[in-house]
Amino acid sequence: MKTYLFITALLMLAPACQSPREFNQPDASTNGASDDLSMDDEKLLELRSHVAKAGFPRWDHNRATCIILCESGGRPNARSGPHVGLFQINESYPSTEAGRGVKHPTQAAWDATGKRCGSNLEDPQVNADCAFVRLSRAGWKDWDCGGAVSSLTPKVEACIARLDKRLGK
Repeated sequence: MKTYLFITALLMLAPACQSPREFNQPDASTNGASDDLSMDDEKLLELRSHVAKAGFPRWDHNRATCIILCESGGRPNARSGPHVGLFQINESYPSTEAGRGVKHPTQAAWDATGKRCGSNLEDPQVNADCAFVRLSRAGWKDWDCGGAVSSLTPKVEACIARLDKRLGK
């Protein structure tokens, strides 16, 4: 009974100990993640080209670019614990069934490209390919900025609107 009460108390305290980073505020643990769009158009277009080559639908190119800005600040070598690269993919993901591109029996053939998740997650294209595989299986909810932290969703939407205006859809 004491163990149960102790674990319950820890679980109740955990949310108070964790605070999602502010999307506009660089943070040492996220290696400068932000949505301030201060980088030049050439760099933003380069990030968006990785997204396009990975197979993301055209209508989601700016959303994916904003997720990159939020997750890694656009830095391919960004690290936060086991999370690596542009989309902050967990290092263990490429070796999982989903990372190998094996479809779950209930998964629709959303990613008909047959993309696989490579292991060099600091390579921007490998990371984007891996993010595409992951998105095809779980949607944006796996990313803090994509929906796992609901307070960041309006900031992502604002980033998308600014990118649409600055670079086009």
